[in-house]
Amino acid sequence: MKIKSYILSQKSKFFFIFCIAFLSRYLFANFSGIDNFEGPDNHRYMVQSDDILDGNFNLETKLFITAPLFPYLLAAFKWIFGSQFIFALEAFQIILSSVSAACLMLTAQIIFKSDRVALLSGLAFSFFPITLYYSHQFSQESIFQSFFIISIYFYCLFMSDGKTKPLLLFAILFSLALLTKSIILPIFPLLLISIIIRFKFLKKTILQLCLAIFTVFISTLPYGLYNKVVNNSYVISSSGQGGMFLTGHNDDFYTYVTNPPQSNSLEYRRLKNMEYHIFDKLNNSVKDQDHKYQQDIYLKAGITWMLENPKKALHLSWVNIRNFLMPGYNIFHHPFPLWLITFLMSLPVFIFAYIEIIRKLRIDPGNHLAILSIFFGMLSVSIIFYAQNRFRAVTIEPYYLMYACSFFIYLLEDKFRLLKKSF
Repeated sequence: MKIKSYILSQKSKFFFIFCIAFLSRYLFANFSGIDNFEGPDNHRYMVQSDDILDGNFNLETKLFITAPLFPYLLAAFKWIFGSQFIFALEAFQIILSSVSAACLMLTAQIIFKSDRVALLSGLAFSFFPITLYYSHQFSQESIFQSFFIISIYFYCLFMSDGKTKPLLLFAILFSLALLTKSIILPIFPLLLISIIIRFKFLKKTILQLCLAIFTVFISTLPYGLYNKVVNNSYVISSSGQGGMFLTGHNDDFYTYVTNPPQSNSLEYRRLKNMEYHIFDKLNNSVKDQDHKYQQDIYLKAGITWMLENPKKALHLSWVNIRNFLMPGYNIFHHPFPLWLITFLMSLPVFIFAYIEIIRKLRIDPGNHLAILSIFFGMLSVSIIFYAQNRFRAVTIEPYYLMYACSFFIYLLEDKFRLLKKSF
């Protein structure tokens, strides 16, 4: 009877957070004045989805091959719903984002074993402005974040009981997130290593790891084989290891990140649009070459720049780390009032989160391996390529919010004694 009551309670909390998140996202989408096409890279996805409907399935661009899930999903909504695809896709994204808010609440319940922390995490994420901004945008960010959060819920569920079904669901949903945005690829091996740390190198653990790896491999295999045939490059999700590496390692990018020109100047516009001189210089070398050859040229050029400019490369790494750790937008590239708002809004979340992550790792490190995997996976992306606040916002910031909520409840319960301890 107690078990049944607990299950109903969990379902009730899930439904409550889902409804709150849905309402906040619906209201924001309809009354914020921000339409569906203000997000990043919208034009590229619209063009690619139209190309798919016209029979051109190749998603290769100048610097990389786009991850397939969102352009194909956008094409599917256009094909199924016709002129009503905007309404249908917006509704789908809002519903999926609302489910992810409820799953973040359940994740907090598993990790912190506190109803207060869980409910506060779900409520905070329901109204978190950065997520609200992306939830109805027609870009990768919304559905990527949703699939990623839901996958981490099943991962934490597996880490709590060791059953195979949650691990399989984690692998499937992680694959969907990966096929939407490849930045989480470095997180996957760290999550697997965390499983070994948690459950040791037992036969059952090895078989479960093999199942997770095989699931991700099979899920990404069709796109990989397609690109191997068409572009001579096996692509797990998106390519660009060379193009993106060179984007983050050249003189123009160094200037843009460390000492950008006036934001209203033509030079700043050139740098912002990534019209870097190095790509002009390499145009003849990559012209009419297949994708793999182009990526190799770009990668070699980026490595050459690092070897020829070791001080700049080291400084750039430090700046990328700093930008990854610092809350809010980048002060160099946004109006001061907007930077100040985002900084003040995010600062307490980041400070509380960092304190709580360290505190929990000291008390019970084995129960917080997921946040370590996400943190170091995303930090590696920032160092190897470049720091992009948008990437951080849709991956680790929901978990910063969750840990910040835990620290807030800890302060109320233990330090200020305004609440009785929850069990």
